[in-house]
Amino acid sequence: YSFPAWRRAPFIALLIIIFVIAYAPATTQGTATVRLSALISPSNISHLYISISSIQLHREGFLNWTTISQSFPVIDLLSPTSQSTPQTITSASVPSGRYDSMKIMFSNSTVLISGQIRPVAAPPALDANMTMLVAPNGNGDLLLIVAFDYATLFADTPSLSFILVSASTA
Repeated sequence: YSFPAWRRAPFIALLIIIFVIAYAPATTQGTATVRLSALISPSNISHLYISISSIQLHREGFLNWTTISQSFPVIDLLSPTSQSTPQTITSASVPSGRYDSMKIMFSNSTVLISGQIRPVAAPPALDANMTMLVAPNGNGDLLLIVAFDYATLFADTPSLSFILVSASTA
C-alpha cells in the first residue's frame, strides 16, 4: 500500500530537519583575547618590536586548527607601559569550546639598541600548551609570558627565539 505524495512529503521533510539538527555542528561563537608580556632585565636594549602574522588555536576534541588572520598590532615587549598591563595581541571571534593548544607565527622583529635600529629575523613559532575556555557569547582570556636570550640580540646577525614561561587564563 503506498501513500500519496502529499502525505509522504511532510514526513520526509520532518526527517531531514531532525537529521540536520542532530548532526550539524554547533555554530556558537565567543571571543578569544590573547595578551603577551615578557620578562625583562635592565640592558642597552630600549625597545623590542615584534610583528605577528597569524595565530592558530586548537579546540579540544577536534582535528583542525582555528586560524586567526587579521591585522595584528606591532608589540613592543620592552615598553615600560607594557609592564603594568600586558599588550593585547588579538581579541577575535572564535567558535566556543575548550582550547588546549596555540601557535603564534611571527613575521619580523626590530630591536633598538643604544639608539640604533636593527632588524631581527622572524623568530620561530611559539607553541603553547594551555587550557582556555571560550563560552558561547562569552570571553576567553589568555596571558602569555615569554622570556628570550638578550645575548642573541647583540650578535652580528641578531636573532630571537622565545621561551614560554607561563600561560594563564583570567
